[in-house]
Amino acid sequence: MVLSSILLAQAGGWVFIDPRSQGQTLGNRMGWRIQVGAFIHRSNAERLAARLHKQLDQPIYIVVEPPWHKVLVGDFIKREDAEEYLNVLKSLGYADAFVKESPVNAQNDDSLQGGTPGN
Repeated sequence: MVLSSILLAQAGGWVFIDPRSQGQTLGNRMGWRIQVGAFIHRSNAERLAARLHKQLDQPIYIVVEPPWHKVLVGDFIKREDAEEYLNVLKSLGYADAFVKESPVNAQNDDSLQGGTPGN
């Protein structure tokens, strides 16, 4: 079931993460993500993730924190970058979205590409 979920997620443009499953991690350092939704039913989270994938240019994750399936967007090292992107989500109608500290995949943060060390 988990393997099929991962394959479906990759085809859908988002990543399904269940930390209870061996080998799946939330990220490689602490940073910020934007939570757009939290659902008891996984199918609702998958629908939102698929819709976001069509609208956004950021990584999208469904993170399982029983009983919740949380839909998170982005891998931001700086809170300011996450807050700026939050405005994009709010302009698309996701009024309840908010920034939260989270493990992130640092290699996905464009602000680190070609930047100077320490920035």
